[in-house]
Formats: sequence, C-alpha cells, structure tokens
Amino acid sequence: MTVRETLKLSLIAIAMITTAQAATIDGDDLPPAKPGQCFTKAFFPAKYATSTERVLASEASEKMQLIPAKYGTKTEKIKVSDGTEKVITIPATYKTVSEKVLAQEASTKLIPIPATYKTVSKRVLVSEGTEKLVKIPAQYKNVQERVLVSPARTEWKKTKCEDRGCNQSEVVCLVEIPAIYKTVTKKVVAKPVNAKKVTTPAVYKSIQIQQLVTPATTKTVNIPAKYKTVTKRVVDKQASSKVIKTPAQYKTITTKVLVTPAQYKKSTIPATYKTVTKKRMVADGYAKWVQIVCKSNMGVPTIQRVQTALKDAGYYKGPIDGIWGSESKSATRAYQKAKSLPVAGLSVATMRSLGL
Repeated sequence: MTVRETLKLSLIAIAMITTAQAATIDGDDLPPAKPGQCFTKAFFPAKYATSTERVLASEASEKMQLIPAKYGTKTEKIKVSDGTEKVITIPATYKTVSEKVLAQEASTKLIPIPATYKTVSKRVLVSEGTEKLVKIPAQYKNVQERVLVSPARTEWKKTKCEDRGCNQSEVVCLVEIPAIYKTVTKKVVAKPVNAKKVTTPAVYKSIQIQQLVTPATTKTVNIPAKYKTVTKRVVDKQASSKVIKTPAQYKTITTKVLVTPAQYKKSTIPATYKTVTKKRMVADGYAKWVQIVCKSNMGVPTIQRVQTALKDAGYYKGPIDGIWGSESKSATRAYQKAKSLPVAGLSVATMRSLGL
C-alpha cells in the first residue's frame, strides 16, 4: 500500500460521522502529504471589485424669465369749448342845432343776436391697450430605468462541518447567484417652458364739450328821420357795435402709453447626474485542500498556546482554558479573515501566522 493510499484511509477514518446524510470525501485531488497530516477542503470565495457609474438623473431643460412691459405717460391738450362771442352795441351820440332844421335824421338800430351753442360728447383715449407675457412653466414626468448593479454569477457554497476532526466544510456546492438590478427614477421634460401673450384693450372715456352752432351777430333796424320846427338834433356819432370774444377752453388729459413691450428671456438648466455603485466579480471562488492541525494533536497545551496568541493579537476574549469551544473557533475565523488566510478551522497556515 502506498503512502498516498495510507493517508487517504487515515483521513477517511478520522472523518467518519454517524449521520446517514454525510458526504463521502473525494481524495483524488488531495495534495501530496505525509502520514499524520490532516487536510480539509477550504472554500476561497470569489473576489469582487466595485465601480461607480454616472447616470442621468434629470434631463437638461429651460427656464423662462419674464421682462414686463414698460409704460410712460403723455399729456394731451384737448379743446373742450370753442369760446364765446358777445356783441355790445354802442348807441349813437347827438347834438342839437338851434335852427329849424331836421330834428332827427334817419338812423339805424343794431339789435344783437347772441351766438347759439350745443353740448356734444367726445370720446377721448385715457390708456392705450397693454400687452403682457404670461409664463407657462415646463411640465415634467418621472421615468424608471432598470440598472444592472451586480451580474449573475456562481459561487461555491460550503456545507456545515460536523464533528469529523475538522474545523471547516469538506463539501462544497456551486450555486448560481442571480443578477441584482436597481430601479433608478429620473425626471424628464414632458413639455418645455413657454409663454403666451395677454392683451388688454385701450380705455376711453366720454367728456362733454360746448360746440358753437351759430356765431353771434347783429340785426340792423332802420329808424326814419324826425323833423321839428324848433331845435334840430343831429347825430354826432353814429351808433355802432363791438364784438367781445371769450377764448376757447382746453383740458389737459394724461394718458398711459407703451414704451417697451413685454418680452421674455430663456436660460438653460443643465442636466443632473447621480452615481450608481456596481459590484462585479473579478475572480471566481474555488475550493482547495489545506493542511489543518489534526484532532489528535489538538491537546490542551496546543489550544492554550493558540488562545494566548489570539488574545495577544486582540481577537480572543475568553479564558485560557485549553478548550476548543465556540469562542476559540470564532476568534480563529476572525483572525483568518483579517489576515486573508483560508477560513479552514485551525490550519497550519494559521499556526504559522500566529508564530506557533
């Protein structure tokens, strides 16, 4: 019988368990070993790397700034009355002559006829029509996008190690791990920002003005001459008339006029992004046989030395009692993970790392 066959038989004998569901160890891939050495199949997990990806969170859009219209005022002088005319008569003056002559010459009499007026309504502009721009804001909608975070992969899964003289699983299974997706919600423009023009009509008001219909005038009445045989009264100055005019009347009206029409200015709102972290596998997990301390060599002194070394390293908090219990196993696993050692019970590599 060869040494290899002897080692295989020794390992099988040590790993015997009472449960009917235990798996048989396949030793065809065991490393070269010497009698008295013990091995367990340790699982080396897959290695992953994380990466970040910049994804669009909100599309670029536009915003609109409204610039209101500017107005000024202007004054306008409007005639509200054409003025009036009034005729005043100046009577004739006379003198007397002491001889028997014509007592009163024929003359004329002026009768004033006043001007006639009518009141009319006039429609005047008070405020010109105005325009303004009303902003119509942009409308948005949320869309969802499914982003791959971690691709589908396979991993080796280890089974629970029973009391077979080992501290780690000897049976591993290749398990499919499904891909992991993340739903990202982003905001997109449904309708861009816009503006519409609103117009208000001009404002007018009616005012009453006095308008001349017929101007003032005079009517001449002839007075025949009168004679007396006594003194004679002669005209010194003929009767006359005088027209007195009143000036036209005006009213000043202030109106509101458009100086600069309303307008709008558009500016761009840049798109926003967010970072999504993805995890990808850079190396597959695998199983490998590693050398461990045999159960026959795990006496109280050995366990006490391991407990002491783990305590000095800051991983073990329990008593130095030489018992390989849950505290000792948990501290060993924590140490192995921290030192990047295979998590395989009390392995020879772990003993070397602890300086034992």
